[in-house]
Amino acid sequence: MRRRALVPGLLAAGVVVVSIALTGLAPQLDSDVSASPSDVAQASEGPGGEATVDPAPTPRPPLGGNELYGFLPYWQMTDAVANHLRTTPVTTLALFSVTSRRSGELNDRPQGYRRITGAIGRRLIREAHDRGARVELVFTSFGATRNGRLFGRLDVQPAVDGSPVSSAGAGSSGGLGASGGLDPGATAAPAPWRRTVEELVDLAADLGVDGINVDVEQLDPADREAYHEFLAVLRAKLRDRIAKAEVSVATEAGERGIGNAAVAASAGVDRLFLMGYDYHWSGSPPGASSPVDRADGVPTLRWSIGRYVEAGVPREKMLLGLPLYGMTWRTLGPGRSFPVIGNGIAWLPHQNLDTLSDPAFAPTRDDLELAEWFVEEDGDEWLLTYYDSPETLRPKLALARDQGLAGGGFWALGYDRGLPGYGKLMRDFVAGDVKRDEAPPLP
Repeated sequence: MRRRALVPGLLAAGVVVVSIALTGLAPQLDSDVSASPSDVAQASEGPGGEATVDPAPTPRPPLGGNELYGFLPYWQMTDAVANHLRTTPVTTLALFSVTSRRSGELNDRPQGYRRITGAIGRRLIREAHDRGARVELVFTSFGATRNGRLFGRLDVQPAVDGSPVSSAGAGSSGGLGASGGLDPGATAAPAPWRRTVEELVDLAADLGVDGINVDVEQLDPADREAYHEFLAVLRAKLRDRIAKAEVSVATEAGERGIGNAAVAASAGVDRLFLMGYDYHWSGSPPGASSPVDRADGVPTLRWSIGRYVEAGVPREKMLLGLPLYGMTWRTLGPGRSFPVIGNGIAWLPHQNLDTLSDPAFAPTRDDLELAEWFVEEDGDEWLLTYYDSPETLRPKLALARDQGLAGGGFWALGYDRGLPGYGKLMRDFVAGDVKRDEAPPLP
């Protein structure tokens, strides 16, 4: 294959507003604008009588912080990656992840649970603490159906007397009669999340971590009230058990995530990790995973930060999440305007060391989206790759500082190993050497 750097064509496709989970941490850039719980934000009647959030923008601090949050997925939990992390100066290491069964009990069978609770997980925790970093245990729940069960809206749960009682609409304290009203003679079992909270707190204490991150994605708006209660109860019980422990959330970059972030902020979480990636994804036309600005659609990093703030999410609690990966699309021509064949596939820097270290490698910079891209000819087709380099990530971290956020972060640690430029960028950011005047100007 021959690698060429060419000028990108104009994208003829329309606005991309829907995303799917690519790495387990992908945002949903959908149009789900629904009300938060009534105790979260004031609401007004929107078109068709639907309640919508009345945002209360948060003030802008003089300058953002330099916290650096890094997710480490279980498939990267190896001795080689542990050695790599010795020179990766994250201030918080997030171990991804554990999940629950339908009962709410933590599921101890998946590899994530086994690695986090095993020798490698305990080594990662111990060595992170030795470096002065915090460690958080990540809890994940993906999908509307799974979340509906977790929060007690879906499934039939046994009543106290042993007869089946629908938990739909009953939350954790009431059953539905045949007419759909509350049946005073039946009491539904507690929603599964209550057991999850207890077991998460126990596991966090056993592991000796400093907090818990909650990554709930594709949350149905009908479950937001229970999500709010889950976070508030989790934080209270965790702090009762571990002094100064924190609860953080990972929330999507689109409208659904904005609503969830507002709910999480009102529940008192300590940090909100804005998943600022997958704006272009495997099923979309080519482009940057985390565009600062773009010509082919509306959702961008700049847009997401602004919408979070408008929804009342405190800037000083926000972390701008950025990708340490890219995406390759097969196309019928050497540019993003050409038709795409099939779906894109993930492109990881540490799996492409030969490409990135080749003296002849000369990617093209997309100055609007702020990403690197290159093409390779493959017979009658082309492979078009977009990715973030240390040089394109630096102004995005500067944007976080300029916007007054608590800091930045990455999905996923280990994807950068063997490439010193990424580590230097992280060290510069934590040291305060990434300045606000390096932030990209408005186009």
